[in-house]
This record gives sequence, C-alpha cells and structure tokens, in this order.
Amino acid sequence: MCLPKDLKGVTIQRIATIVGNILCLNFGIMFGITPAHVQLYVEEQTPLNHVNSEDAVTWIFGCLFASAALSSVLCGFFTQNIGPRALLLLSGLLQIGSWFCVHFAYDIVHIYSSRILGGFAAGASLSVLPIYIAEISEESSSPALIATIEQWRTIGVLIGCLLGQHLQYEYVAVVAVCISCAFTIMFPFSQESPYYYMRKGDVMGLEKSLRWFRGVRRMSDRNRPEFVRELDEFKRGMERHIIAQDLVSHTYLCKMAVYTLVLFVGVQLSGTYVILAWSNQILTNDVFVGFSIDISVTILALTQFIGATIAVWLATMLKRKICLFVSAFVCGLATICLAIFIAVGVRGHLQWLSSALLLIHIFFANFGMYSLLSLIPSEMLDTKLRVSLTSISWGVSWLVTFILIQYFECISTIIGLHGYFIIFGVGCTAVAMLALVGLPETLGKPLAEIQQIMGFRSESEVSKNSVPQSGRINLERY
Repeated sequence: MCLPKDLKGVTIQRIATIVGNILCLNFGIMFGITPAHVQLYVEEQTPLNHVNSEDAVTWIFGCLFASAALSSVLCGFFTQNIGPRALLLLSGLLQIGSWFCVHFAYDIVHIYSSRILGGFAAGASLSVLPIYIAEISEESSSPALIATIEQWRTIGVLIGCLLGQHLQYEYVAVVAVCISCAFTIMFPFSQESPYYYMRKGDVMGLEKSLRWFRGVRRMSDRNRPEFVRELDEFKRGMERHIIAQDLVSHTYLCKMAVYTLVLFVGVQLSGTYVILAWSNQILTNDVFVGFSIDISVTILALTQFIGATIAVWLATMLKRKICLFVSAFVCGLATICLAIFIAVGVRGHLQWLSSALLLIHIFFANFGMYSLLSLIPSEMLDTKLRVSLTSISWGVSWLVTFILIQYFECISTIIGLHGYFIIFGVGCTAVAMLALVGLPETLGKPLAEIQQIMGFRSESEVSKNSVPQSGRINLERY
C-alpha cells in the first residue's frame, strides 16, 4: 500500500484494519438488503422471471448462513497453511462474485448462488479477520481494532436496510460490487502478518512485514532500539519454536473448547439475526409499535451500530468479564420479559414497553456480547488453539442461526413467538453464567497468567511469563 513515509506504525495498522473491515461492511450490506428483497421476490413486480413462493425465498437466508458455517470450519484448516491475508483476499473475490450473481439474476437459483458465495466470504472474514488484526497490531491498540469488526458489520446492516428500502433494485448490487472492488484493489498492498512468517521460518518475510506494520520506512529507522528489540524477540522465538507447540492436556483442551462453544453459540442465540431476518413477522403490533416495518428495522439497525461504536470507544478500558456478564444478563432479562409480554398479550398504553425491551436487547447484545466475541478469544487463547476452536465454534453458531432462521415458521408454530424469545433469553443467560463462573478477566493480563488460571499445565513451558513492553506485541500469545 503506497503510504507516506512519515506514517507511524499504529496508523498503518489502523489503515490495514479499515481496509480489511470492508469485508464485514459488505456482509452487513448483503444481510441488510435481504429482508426487503425477499419481499420483492414474492410480489408481482419481482425482478426475477417469475413470482416465487414463500418457501423458496426462505432459503435465501438459509444459503447465506449454511455456507458461512461450512466456510468457518474450513478456514480453521487453511489459516495456518496459507495465511490469513490470502484467505481474506479470497473472501473479497467471492463477494464480488456474489454481487454479480445478484445483478444478473433472473432466477431464484442465481440468488441462492449469490448467498452461498456471500456466506463463504462472511464465514471466512469473520473468523480470520480477528486473527489477522491481532497479529499485526500492537498490544495497546489491538482491543479497539478488533472491536471495529462488529462496528463495520453493523453499519453495513444499516446501509443494507436503507439501500434495500430506498434504492432501485438494479443499482444495489452495483454499489456493493464497487465496495468489494475497493477492498480487492487496496488489500493486496498490505503485508501478511509477521507471525505467519514466524510460523513458516521465513526471516526475510518476517522482517519486511514487521517493518511495514511498525512504520519503519527509512534505512535510518531500522536501527530504532524498540524495532531492533522486537525483531530480535521474533527471531529468538522462531529459533526456540515459541509458537504453541505444547502437548495440551485433554482436560484443558475440553474446558477451552466448551467455553468457546458456549460463548459463540450463546451470543448467536441472542437472536439479532433472527429478529432482523423475520422482521416482517416479529416486528408486528405485538412487539414494535408506532412505526412501519421498514422504519422499525432501520431503528434496530441503528441501535446495533450505536452499541458497537460505544464498545469500540471503550474497548481499551472495559473489563471483559464484567462487560460480558452485564450485557448478557440485561439481554436475557429483556428478552424473557418481552416473551412474557407477548404471551400475556400486553396492549394499550403499556405496549411501548415491548419496543423499549427490544431496543435494550439489541443495544446490549452489540455493545457487549458481539463486540467481545472476537476480542476475548484473542486474549485468552494462543493462535494455534484459537484458530481451531473459534473456527469450529463459528461453524456451530452459524449452523444454529441457520436452523433458527430457516425453520422459523415451523418452530414458532409449535412454541409461539414468545417461545422464540425464551430461546434468545436462554442463550444470553448461558453467556452470562459463563462470564460469571467460567471466564477469567483478560484485560491487561499476559497469556501465561490467563492459562494458569484456566488450568493449563505444560512440561515444555513454552508460554512463559514475560511482561509486554508498551507498544509492542506480546509474543507469548503466539
């Protein structure tokens, strides 16, 4: 990326993060436009060659989340081998293909194809981008940069809602493909993570990547004490194979696998995707009052974005354990109360409470749970274990979301709409209990200390206690 030579390393890391987050923005746009377009495909003025049935269009969401589940699992196998940057570049190409399918579609099969490609890109980007950001950023700025993933996804959902409601159908894909092309043009100029080269034993690639992300552009800057010291740490780590080579005990591995799975599945069970996907049935007089469906969806999308943005502002100072517990507890309480309101059939002057409870749920879900979803594993797990566990957990959580959305009408017929909100409340409560009794506080703590709290024991003592110096990455995390 052709950048001015005087840019500091932190600025370069922010630029690389912004460009990478275009993938999350694009996924948000694709998800945001889908509710409006689904309604268009079943109407007489459909842009396709015939009017489609309700059953046929429900698979549009299904294809998106099913392919995201498969993609997340596959990325766990490929990240260590070809690098996170390569997978993100591939995701950008898949997004371009998905928007071309939308623009030239004349049959519902083409729309399915667009969501399958978009889902593969979404699964890859949301599971790999946190790893890439954590590996290129410095310890002091990493939390805020990782938290921006949710911020960009939510602004994408908001933009998608507005485009789907107000922009002519033929132009939506044109706008989105231009955004995808912007990523594909700019991101190749970014460097691969220095830790990827460290894992591969490529000293030249490691030094080049580290210079780029630390803003070392001139020959005279290569002798800066902090850069030389960090480079020497990388090289010593490469020689000693400091990257997670421990024989992890089955007890510790199972414990971390269960915690990660509960965290990811519980957060997805909070139901924000389901609420927006089935907004035409959920945001009725029983839940959200006073506005049309389109305005209600826009308000919810805006609430998402506000919650995620506040999380970015406070990412460097928020206590992870407390924030996750409070947000999950408030979300669970709000959804269970909302389920009671729906079951009882609250009407009249108290009906505004349903709208207030839904807004509280959406805000805290994105302020706490979704924003911490990628941040906590990056501070609690070493890279090798984090890649494996988060990819599987992402896959399972996307699969759960697929089931809740694809079979919404069938399940809601059996348990009612209030039953769905009870499910959302149970998911949030599970996350709150995990934060309360299971997860340690990770803010400002080295990985070795967190591992010790979680019961990690290793004869090889690969992860040693070392206090990270200000402005430098803590090698023990990798």
